[in-house]
Amino acid sequence: MSQSEPTAPAVRRSGFVYLGWSLGLLAIAVAAVVWLWDWNWFRPVVEAKASAALGRAVSIERISVAPGRVTGITAYGVKVANPSGFTAGGPDFITIPRLGFTFEPAAWWRSGQLTVNTIDADQPTIDIEQTSDGRGNWIAPGDAFDLRIGEVAIRNGAAHVHVVREESDVTMSIVTSHTSAGDVLVIDGKGTHARQPITFHAVGGALLSLRDTTKPYPIDLELANGDTHATLKGHIQDPLALTGANLNLAFSGPDMALLLPLTGIATPSTPPYRISGRLDFDKGNVKFSQIAGRVGGTDLNGELDVDPHGGRPIVNANLFSHQVDLADLGGFIGATPGRTTTPGETPKQVADMRRAEASPKLLPTAPVSMPKLLAADVHLTYRGEKIVGESLPFDSIEAKMDIENGHILIDPLHVDIGDGSLNGTIELTPVAQAGAQGSSAMDTDVDVTAKNIDISRLLSSAKLGSGQGPIDGTAKIKGRGTSFATVLAHGDGGFRAVMPKGGDVNALLVDLMGLELGSAFFAAIGVPDKEAITCAVADFALKSGIFASRELEVSTTDHLISGGARIDLAHERLEMTLRTDPKHFTIGKLATPILISGSFKDLHYAPAPELTARAGAAVALAVLFPPAAILPTIQFGVGDASPCAERTPAPR
Repeated sequence: MSQSEPTAPAVRRSGFVYLGWSLGLLAIAVAAVVWLWDWNWFRPVVEAKASAALGRAVSIERISVAPGRVTGITAYGVKVANPSGFTAGGPDFITIPRLGFTFEPAAWWRSGQLTVNTIDADQPTIDIEQTSDGRGNWIAPGDAFDLRIGEVAIRNGAAHVHVVREESDVTMSIVTSHTSAGDVLVIDGKGTHARQPITFHAVGGALLSLRDTTKPYPIDLELANGDTHATLKGHIQDPLALTGANLNLAFSGPDMALLLPLTGIATPSTPPYRISGRLDFDKGNVKFSQIAGRVGGTDLNGELDVDPHGGRPIVNANLFSHQVDLADLGGFIGATPGRTTTPGETPKQVADMRRAEASPKLLPTAPVSMPKLLAADVHLTYRGEKIVGESLPFDSIEAKMDIENGHILIDPLHVDIGDGSLNGTIELTPVAQAGAQGSSAMDTDVDVTAKNIDISRLLSSAKLGSGQGPIDGTAKIKGRGTSFATVLAHGDGGFRAVMPKGGDVNALLVDLMGLELGSAFFAAIGVPDKEAITCAVADFALKSGIFASRELEVSTTDHLISGGARIDLAHERLEMTLRTDPKHFTIGKLATPILISGSFKDLHYAPAPELTARAGAAVALAVLFPPAAILPTIQFGVGDASPCAERTPAPR
């Protein structure tokens, strides 16, 4: 072998050296290409992929890449357009002057799952719109990329929300703030919602915490919408799955009806209220439990569950009050709720109450709102353990109400009155009237039964004296209208009440109707202040809003009270004639009809013309021949026999 020829090991070493240099040069070349490559060549591909994934046009002005084990990508001038169908020329859905994020390519290659370690957005703006027909421009969950997100930082972010249906126009600032306890997301908003000014301040955990189920996600929200205030404080273990919530929700305001734009659940008008409870989530349902608060003079407790899935929310509520003032529930029948003395009432509520008190009308005229009834289906059970109010004979109330597709059924309705009770059902069915799109007219069917109600409770609550004895009765009303008043004004049905077991009544009532002369004298000689009732019946027929008496009679041990009545519900007027006749021979009583007439709020009592004539005759005879003055007051009596006793079987 020639000395000039290299040995085999030397050749191999030279080959490795050349290979090493080649690979090194190749690596340097690749690195140079990577670092010096104009990544904007890929911009059209990225825009096309993002546009397809989001279902709308995505544009990027330029892209820069910092490759490495953790690769950083920065996109400048990012714009996400609105979906097709929205007005051209308006603001884009999202605009971000600078958007940076980092990820690990090797981990993505191995698992196929893209994990974004950090997202850094400078001055992002979001414009959220919903048209009058309910179309929104936001990205529905599942429409975007399938990826995992780590830390998110937002600097000087802003959002604008405009929802036509809710009459909402709100602007928000969104900032990630660094605190000693860690990063937090701070959102401040102001604008209008449901034609009322709205402001809110929300502090939450960093966005990266949304996916960290090992750490509770904190929430601290304060909101004011007009005079309605709400706070939500606590944390959620897994906010994306809406599980593990430990949140306290509190509402306060002048009227719970104003909560509709915030909650989507219609509530009748109420006096000022303050309600709080625990908010939780279960399988997508919203649960509001441990409710405690006051509505006017009534305490309110219980729990409710809201299922937001489907066409409209389904609300299941179980509520109770230890002490209830029925005036606070007036909104359920369209009346002005509360009292002028209720604490916290707004000047408008006080004015409304005074106007209602001053109005000559008694029956509620507020129309039924079908849009509110259609806002949600409601299944409510309510119990009032003690009813307060000097003019109310009721002790407690229980009711179950179901609202489905605008149809209302209250069944059962139970009210305790001493040892007796009222029981019934109320059903309201929406009526689609020709030419009245969205009409709130309701077909109403009321069926109520009274059992064993002591007359003493009724007399004492009306401040009409005393008495005792059980009353049974029934009432049936069917009508159509847009309010409680119009339903009665067009109603048909009837009412019947009897005293099947007898009782007694304060003699002053008998004396009032009989206009007894010298009651002080008779009381002085020991005439009893009560008379036993042997039978009583009141039977009325209702036709086209007019109650007309078929039978009206009370038989006592010494008197027979009878008469007739006509009650016009449309015009709220009463005309009643009552006559008291002694059963036995009497002297000193001018037994003649007494007239009771006027509006429901302004009744007048007056003797019939016959009494005036007889009283005048007594005066004339007293002048001509004094002993004869007593003649017009002599009555021979109608006897003990009375058909009343034969007509007072207990009603069905």
